[in-house]
Amino acid sequence: MFKMIVTDLDGTLLNKTRKPSEQTKQYLINLKKEGYIIVIATGRIYTSILDATDGALFADYLISDTGACIYKRTGEPIFQNLISKECVENIFNYYNSNCRFIDICDKNMIYKYSKTESENSSFVKTVTEKEELLKKDLEISHISIAMNTNEQVLDLYPKLVKDFPGLEILIMQDSFKDNKWIEMTAKGCSKYNAIKNLANFLGISNDEIIAFGDGRNDIDMIQNCGFGVALANALPEVKEVAQDVTPLDNHHDGVIHYLEDMIGKAD
Repeated sequence: MFKMIVTDLDGTLLNKTRKPSEQTKQYLINLKKEGYIIVIATGRIYTSILDATDGALFADYLISDTGACIYKRTGEPIFQNLISKECVENIFNYYNSNCRFIDICDKNMIYKYSKTESENSSFVKTVTEKEELLKKDLEISHISIAMNTNEQVLDLYPKLVKDFPGLEILIMQDSFKDNKWIEMTAKGCSKYNAIKNLANFLGISNDEIIAFGDGRNDIDMIQNCGFGVALANALPEVKEVAQDVTPLDNHHDGVIHYLEDMIGKAD
């Protein structure tokens, strides 16, 4: 019997409105009341998770930044594996005319370094001068690099792997987009490693965990958790390592319909 339910957000729990449906939120709240541990595991930062889920009231724990950090829903950190400011300073050297932006992320804010693109919200701030970022006292949880083309991403990837052996570097792609980008976290970070750390902390065994995902940064957790499920809309490489695939996609509450069939409706 499963005790921990882990779900990705974008392309998995979130629908075309970039939110979980009310039906999904209520079902997971009911499962939480029944004693299941509900965990979000995403590449988003903490404040972005709260924004996308209207406060994540249905979750017990939030794994952010592709596994770099684990928080209680209320924001208390359980685990953080951060990137040094020295690494950030060196990464700025890779900004050139082929680069759209470099995102420097901490718990509460994404600082988008770009000379050509601008985005500002409650958790995104565009910065055009790198010195403005370097003088901030940030706890950097992950870095994203977006290039103009997928070919440029594939070209940059091996250079970064060679130049930053102390970082985990991943070519990322969601199931609902063709474009690729690069995600960088501290060494040893992955969604599954964070899930494993949290499960050990809670005394839950691996075979008591079910995980849902769709994108490239979900592969390790789908492959290694006790039972890994790919969404109907997942990338082919995610489906290849999954033990099952949902009949419905993320736009039709694929996660909760699968859970209803497996463990029943929740009151």
